[in-house]
Amino acid sequence: MTSDTCIYLDTNIVIANIDEKDSNHNSVVKQLGGISGRRLVSRLTLVELASVYTRAGLENPVALAMYSVEKAGASIAGVDFNEVLEKAVLHAERLRLRTLDLLHVVVSSILGCKVFFTLDTDIINKSEKIKEELDITVVTTESPAFQGGDEI
Repeated sequence: MTSDTCIYLDTNIVIANIDEKDSNHNSVVKQLGGISGRRLVSRLTLVELASVYTRAGLENPVALAMYSVEKAGASIAGVDFNEVLEKAVLHAERLRLRTLDLLHVVVSSILGCKVFFTLDTDIINKSEKIKEELDITVVTTESPAFQGGDEI
């Protein structure tokens, strides 16, 4: 994929990248190094990260969330969440994802990201339906492009 390709990073990718004790840390760091496209997250990611860090008892959770996004080489893209919610309602029945997963995938679609990088097994298991519904390719550290060392 070219450097103008938009890749949406799921929250679990951002966490695995920053948390050296995460079992996926090394593979995520390696795969992020092979991504040449624009990496994006949304404000929903910031909320999710701040919530995770708060529950873990970490100090300055919002600053840590911002740092985590920066460390993953991602930019925070703004979207109209009224549009996100309207579109999510339209796709909820067909995609059958958990609420936050559905919102992230819909945000990715609205941002024009054709690649969604995740470790979430529910999203991975529904990758064909996501491709069919939203024209988004779900990739994980086990994806063939990554296994072959190809850049995305």
